[in-house]
Amino acid sequence: MVSIFGLVVLLTGLLGVNSYRSFWGTIERGEGFLTISHIIIFFFLLSQAFQNKRQWLNYFSASIIVSFFVGLYALGQEFTQISWIVGAGEGRLSSTLGNAAYLGAYSLGHLWLCAIILFENKKIYWRILFGIFSLFELYILWQSETRGALLGLLFTLVLILILLPFFSQKKKTRIVSILAILILVLSFLFVWSNRHSGWIAKSNTLNRLANISLEDITTQSRLLAWDSSWQGWKDRFLLGYGWENYNIAFNKYFHPEIFRDNGSQIWFDRAHNTLFDVAVATGIGGLIIYLAIFGAALFYLFRFLRRDRENMAIYLITIAFLIAHFVQNFFVFDCLATYIMLFMVLAFVSFIISKHQKNIQPQIKEEIVPFNYLVCCLGFVFLILSGFFFNIKPAKANISGLDGLRYFYQGKINEGVDKMVAAINMGTYQSTEIRQKLTDNIINTDKSGYPGNAEQLKRNFSIAVQETQKNIELSPKDVQNYLYLMIIYNNYSFMDASLPSQVLRLGGEAQKLAPNRPHVYFEMGQAAINSGSPKQGVEYFKKGVGLNPDNLDSQWMLLTAYIITGDEKSSESQYQTMIKLGLSENIQNLERLIRLYYLTKNYDQMIYFYKKIIDLEPQNTDHWSKLSGVLKEKNDPILFNQTMSELLEKYPAMSTKLLPAVITK
Repeated sequence: MVSIFGLVVLLTGLLGVNSYRSFWGTIERGEGFLTISHIIIFFFLLSQAFQNKRQWLNYFSASIIVSFFVGLYALGQEFTQISWIVGAGEGRLSSTLGNAAYLGAYSLGHLWLCAIILFENKKIYWRILFGIFSLFELYILWQSETRGALLGLLFTLVLILILLPFFSQKKKTRIVSILAILILVLSFLFVWSNRHSGWIAKSNTLNRLANISLEDITTQSRLLAWDSSWQGWKDRFLLGYGWENYNIAFNKYFHPEIFRDNGSQIWFDRAHNTLFDVAVATGIGGLIIYLAIFGAALFYLFRFLRRDRENMAIYLITIAFLIAHFVQNFFVFDCLATYIMLFMVLAFVSFIISKHQKNIQPQIKEEIVPFNYLVCCLGFVFLILSGFFFNIKPAKANISGLDGLRYFYQGKINEGVDKMVAAINMGTYQSTEIRQKLTDNIINTDKSGYPGNAEQLKRNFSIAVQETQKNIELSPKDVQNYLYLMIIYNNYSFMDASLPSQVLRLGGEAQKLAPNRPHVYFEMGQAAINSGSPKQGVEYFKKGVGLNPDNLDSQWMLLTAYIITGDEKSSESQYQTMIKLGLSENIQNLERLIRLYYLTKNYDQMIYFYKKIIDLEPQNTDHWSKLSGVLKEKNDPILFNQTMSELLEKYPAMSTKLLPAVITK
């Protein structure tokens, strides 16, 4: 079944929207068919390598020890500020796995492995040791604040406690199971009924668990992503989009409600639900095979549970592992660490099945296969070549790309560009993402030195355009590449008056791929304004805002368009609309407005909003100084005296001490 799943991943990837990406995967995830095939080989190697229970328990013990060190690193993040510990003091624990959800799933799995060792090892000192490991894994799981993993644990505990009386003949076991279920249910009800209490709020994990609701931002984003997944899956129901191509389906059916503000995560490459991930990637066939893997494993474990009472603990805990992993994957997705753990347990299930089959089937005489030197030599050559192309070359590209990023952070733009171009030219699967990082940094390059720095700007702009165009050629259905090119054209339109028309052309293509992405319309609006079509530009901004009118950051975009195009009446109306939507008239927002009005030298509006700022902080001389500067720049002495007189009348204390210093400035 596992090998069939691997074959489905390969075939659907070849027939998908980007077979290259399906094979290699991405830098961030690294989960193309190449990785999946290694995981499947790992599964078969384990199945054949370990031939008795003791070997398996030793292997589980080794995995638990590794997990212990992963947890220690997480503790370093929580309790220390050690420089070499990445992410120290930065909120939720992620350890070396890079994501709190991964750490939660990893700790959850090893919690069950600890339970297997506890029940199978009869020596008291080993039980004490692995009991400590169990508590440690539970603590790390709790501190990761991963709701999906914790819900998976609670659900599975209740399920196992319900099943246990049916498989155990001991009255004591049944009583303990019933009492444990009552304790869990009552604890849940107690926490839920006190979810708004102060003691709940003090615990981040309890607070996250107790306040799960459909109104929660994370929950809403997940539900919207699931709907996008379903809509995308229907387009390619049988074969899917190919492994690692979820982003294409998500972009096509993007829900604008996910874009709540400029800090929102709007580029999803996973559905945060493994079933949808598998369905979108491999179609209905792949999903059926994936479910069949879990179904077959659970079927045999339950079957043996009735027949083999001696190993009941192993079967029940292995069932618990699989169910908990499956449940928590409703809310997250696998990574390499959890794949290794999952397929290790599936290989263990395969061992259990083969053990029972050997007990009921006649032994088959094994044939000795003669050693083949030719096959051995060819295998060695393949190993060397694959090691270079699959490992060494991508590693070199990655190092070069990271060196380029360091140069950018240090302000050495040309050196950064050269390093990243060198990484791209190595021709690895990482080139696509390195091109995006290159373009990101060139977009954010300080252009204030132009035209004195014209040659450098033109060179880097040209490189960014060429590399982004290559990304479009390689992945013509990925709207993110079109948006990158639109942004860089808009950012450098001061160098070439023809660039805005290119943005509008690209925008037409991008709309077909992602009709509900507001940023496409914002870039088209900016391009239209830059090309001398302000009304058309405003209409694009209106369309982008209309996709999700509750987003204040989008509303700011429209207000900016009105101000830049000189539509004062619409600007004032738009500002009032934003106030109704909840915009706070604080100093930060008022200063932002003033900066916008400064672009068009609208001194009257600048004066109006500076007066509002002074009303908020009348004792701050800096505000008075800035207002004075605007009044002087307007060069209207009568208005200057009139405005200052009104303010002094309102705040007379300023006239004796602070105002002379302001006027002198």
